[in-house]
Amino acid sequence: MKCLLSLALSLMLLCSPSYADSDYSELFSQHANSAELAKLSQQLSPSEQAKGKFTQSRYLKVLKKPLLSQGEFIFAKDLGVIWQQNSPFASTLILKDKQLIQIDSQGNISVNDAEQAGSGSQMSEVMPKLLNALLSGDIQQLEQHFNLSLVQAQTGAGVNHWQLGLKPIDPMIAKALPKLVLVGDAKIQSLVLFSANGDRSEIAFSTIDERPLSSSDKARFSPSKPLEPDAAVTPVNIDAQLSESKQP
Repeated sequence: MKCLLSLALSLMLLCSPSYADSDYSELFSQHANSAELAKLSQQLSPSEQAKGKFTQSRYLKVLKKPLLSQGEFIFAKDLGVIWQQNSPFASTLILKDKQLIQIDSQGNISVNDAEQAGSGSQMSEVMPKLLNALLSGDIQQLEQHFNLSLVQAQTGAGVNHWQLGLKPIDPMIAKALPKLVLVGDAKIQSLVLFSANGDRSEIAFSTIDERPLSSSDKARFSPSKPLEPDAAVTPVNIDAQLSESKQP
């Protein structure tokens, strides 16, 4: 379980808009009631599939500047989640029922099956469901795995802006990822993840397309051979980025 959890969260903890001066203490003091969550669920209208882009800012205590990365995601209720980082280096995580697949920048594929993972079986089954729920705004699914807090604000234009705080119920997940925050209006706009050591990762979603996935999109959930690196992506030395981030 620790292995699969680490693999999944390490990629998720690499994206979002900046909330650098807030730990959302006010949000987490507001427990969400059933009526509020039902209203939010109707507003979001969870989709069966979606794809789009993300921009991630990772704030580490040891660095003065955030680490930035960009990429794209695909998810489908019946298939799972693809989380593909394109810069500063290529890396892909595919989470689907009973399986976690990693593809590195050279196209090398590694697969972790639930049957081989032993105690990791539970995490390999739960993580795709959690990521699906986070990306689609499936409140009912989220309630099964998180304690929820909610703050909402109605604007003059009638748009309901909201912040949803999530604290994992599972002790193993809570140990690595004690709290998360979703921010949005009619759609989810961003996700903030807090690690146990005080670091955080902020992920902003954009260009979200909820139309049915193409056959090529679906095929990406089952890579069968090393993938060619994207010619449009210019890998960046991560050590150089770390060094630059330490500069004042």
